[in-house]
Amino acid sequence: MMLGLAGAADAQQLRFIPLVSLTSEAEERIRLSQLSGKVCADGFLIRSVSRLTTPCASTVVEGTGIISPEIRAVSNSGLPYSLNQGSLWAGRGWNSELTTGVFAFRGPFRFILAPTAVAEENKPFQVIPYPEQVVPARSEWANPFHPLPESIDLPLRFGDRPLRRVDLGQSSLTVDVPVVSFGVATENLWWGPGIQNALLLSNNAPGFPHAFAQMRPLGTPYGTFDAQWILGQLRESDFFDVDSTNNHRALNGLAFTWTAPFDSGLTLGAARLVMSAQDRGHGVLGSALDVFRRVGQPDTDTSAHASNDRRDQIFSLFGRWMFVPAAFEAYLEYAHFEEPTSFRDLLEYPGHSEAYTLGFQWARPLFPSAMFRLQGEASYLEPDPSLRLRPVAVTYTSRAVPQGFTNRGETLGAAIGPGASSQWLAGDVFTPLWRFGVYLNRIRWDNGTLFEAVVPEFRRQDVTLAAGLRGSVNWNGVNLAVDFSHAARFDYLFQAYVISPTKTGGIDLLNNTLSFKVSTALGPR
Repeated sequence: MMLGLAGAADAQQLRFIPLVSLTSEAEERIRLSQLSGKVCADGFLIRSVSRLTTPCASTVVEGTGIISPEIRAVSNSGLPYSLNQGSLWAGRGWNSELTTGVFAFRGPFRFILAPTAVAEENKPFQVIPYPEQVVPARSEWANPFHPLPESIDLPLRFGDRPLRRVDLGQSSLTVDVPVVSFGVATENLWWGPGIQNALLLSNNAPGFPHAFAQMRPLGTPYGTFDAQWILGQLRESDFFDVDSTNNHRALNGLAFTWTAPFDSGLTLGAARLVMSAQDRGHGVLGSALDVFRRVGQPDTDTSAHASNDRRDQIFSLFGRWMFVPAAFEAYLEYAHFEEPTSFRDLLEYPGHSEAYTLGFQWARPLFPSAMFRLQGEASYLEPDPSLRLRPVAVTYTSRAVPQGFTNRGETLGAAIGPGASSQWLAGDVFTPLWRFGVYLNRIRWDNGTLFEAVVPEFRRQDVTLAAGLRGSVNWNGVNLAVDFSHAARFDYLFQAYVISPTKTGGIDLLNNTLSFKVSTALGPR
């Protein structure tokens, strides 16, 4: 199930072990087992590969070994479709990723070196170039719908050539001391209870280098407490602007959860991210200390994210309530992207710059060793009605830091991206050796920009409807997971054409996505 439980072999014996990746088959089975009360859920709302190695464990099995290779391939026939893929951007054509490495657990030290090699075919497809006459100048691949002041580093395409790269992937070094741990990492972090979309941090973008300090889930008479603080550095993509002095930003974050003493299935939490521009020579530590000095102080102009402030924030509250006897859970994450300017402002515009993800899971036995699971999730990041009365920035964009809440050109939080909304419904049958399911998904892309002047006339909403099949099977210690979806994207990039003086038609495109993932089977659950 996890690295720390990877076998009872001699601590000095070299062995192969699998990683438990975010949004993987292994993580899905862990969450399903929590729903049935078979696996402890402590710490699950603040998770990463390194934290999934030893959940609810008081000791760590010592030893060294090799991380079993994890191979993923994704093919898109017509358009990019890349949600929660980490280092991989699944553009048009074939895209592949290989993660492997080594680990060493010695005393209080836990070291995981899990680099990722990525190859992306990046076949051509239609984009709208960034206008040449717009100031400041940007790459032709930069997002044309988000110029200043509501800016974001979110290229429509990452250049026009195949991409090859290797990064440190899900690597980490953790030092355990009583009650807390600290260390450095490049791994992805997932904060909150969402399955498809997390509002602050997810594995949608590549992981970023960060230092961390975290509390291991601590049980007390007043409940179980968990927390994580991070200080990291975000990187601009190669397809944003021509200013080399602003390629990095500092990111501070704190997440906290509390599990009720009277109901172990109820967990509540809060999280905040603060991003600040990093001047050349100032360094990530200097930028972070400047943020710390200002924590708790409201922005001088939060409604406009004043450019001279050069920092931005997101705050969220979240919760998960599991009813183990009924094998049911409900969860919610609610976020604000702009701080209220006053208590009166909060009362007048309580929904200003809000976003949410809410969902559920329900499972029931079908026959011996088989379980049916139904899950649904809805996310909404579009502007609220206060837009009619006061400015509101599109989610994940920023008027203070041009790159917005992104790393290497992809959003840190919800995979659907800025100003979007989505609905997801899926049903799966699980057995210890295989899983099969179907799902439906609807995404309305970047709808926060629909009425901006940059969007062409006719104002057609850009919407994807997708239906898919997915499954996995364990065979000879290997797990093969397959996912196929057929999607129709209506009014691609808000585009339409004239049919008659009173009627327009949309530019509609089709896309088939086929993905394979090969990893070590983690055993029946």
